[in-house]
Parts: sequence; C-alpha cells; structure tokens
Amino acid sequence: MRVLNYSFWAIFGIGLAFIFLKSQSWSVTLIHPDHEKLSKWIVVGGAFIRWALIFLVFFFALADSLINLMIVFTSFMISRLLILLKMQGIIHIKSARVKSME
Repeated sequence: MRVLNYSFWAIFGIGLAFIFLKSQSWSVTLIHPDHEKLSKWIVVGGAFIRWALIFLVFFFALADSLINLMIVFTSFMISRLLILLKMQGIIHIKSARVKSME
C-alpha cells in the first residue's frame, strides 16, 4: 500500500511540474509591451496562482507524511528540470523505428 501511495505522490509531482511550466509559458505568451499594466497583472497573478497551487500540494503531502512531501518535491524538481532541458533542445528523445517485414 505504501508503494501505491508513494507512486501517487511522485506522479502528482510530475503533473504539478508540467502544469507549472505550461502556465508559466502561457503567461509569457500573454504579456505585451503595449499593455504594461495588464502584463504586470498577468505575471504577478500567474506567479501567485502557481505558488499557491504548489503550497497546497506540499501542504497536503506534508499532512500525509514527511516522506510524501520529499517525494512530491523531488519528483517536481527533477521532472521540471527534465522538461526545461527538453524545451531548450538539450535533451533529444529519439523514437524507436520498427522496420516492417516485407
């Protein structure tokens, strides 16, 4: 049962990293130099929502156990790093090609 619980928090951390980076890139695409005030609100509001979401996830993980907090934090940070490296083109994932038998 513990393995299932640990797996849940690890997957939750990976999903949180994906949502964090997608919302961050969405905020960046919305800002515009002609609309300074709106752009500031988008950046600050988006950051506040992201950090509030992270706080809630970490709070509930800690309420369950300290190990779960460490698992969700570690999976969040590692997957966030890997997603960023993939977005920058540093990591290339090659798909395996299957040759057809003719």
